[in-house]
Amino acid sequence: TAVIEAEPAKMRYSSILRCVGQSLEGMELKSVDIKSHGDDFIVQGWNRGPSMAMDLEKHYTPEDLRKLDAEGRQKRKPFAGPPDLLSLSQILRLAGNYVDRMRGRLLRVSWQDQSDKIQSITVQWQAQPSGEAGAESLAIVEELCMHIYKQRKKMPLVSERQAHRPFVSVA
Repeated sequence: TAVIEAEPAKMRYSSILRCVGQSLEGMELKSVDIKSHGDDFIVQGWNRGPSMAMDLEKHYTPEDLRKLDAEGRQKRKPFAGPPDLLSLSQILRLAGNYVDRMRGRLLRVSWQDQSDKIQSITVQWQAQPSGEAGAESLAIVEELCMHIYKQRKKMPLVSERQAHRPFVSVA
């Protein structure tokens, strides 16, 4: 009897983009452009600084992404604390999750670190046909998803907020 190998399950865009982001996080990039090309992904990056020349081009196949995902799982610690939601991998993961939730096909993601507090991300995706008549024309949707900024401020604890309330007796 012949052994039939099952094709590996297709990764979700949130996992794909998180893996790509993790592989780029050590680099000081100011801008990243990720395009899907069939099942492969082409990543272009630009370093911080005055140069406008592209500094990085990488190609990821589904197999490369599965390896990156497995390596990332091994590095994760069970109780490492909350993730940095403003890291490149988490921002890209959010963009991928958005396309996954819309059940779309990712075409392109562009990320820019505009300053130490502001990042922007543009997601271009294609809606999947729903099978209805007239669904032949696939719309391409491009969205400026988010401008994320970070501002730290002290929020009073619940006990501190309650301590400032006057005590009123109704007896």
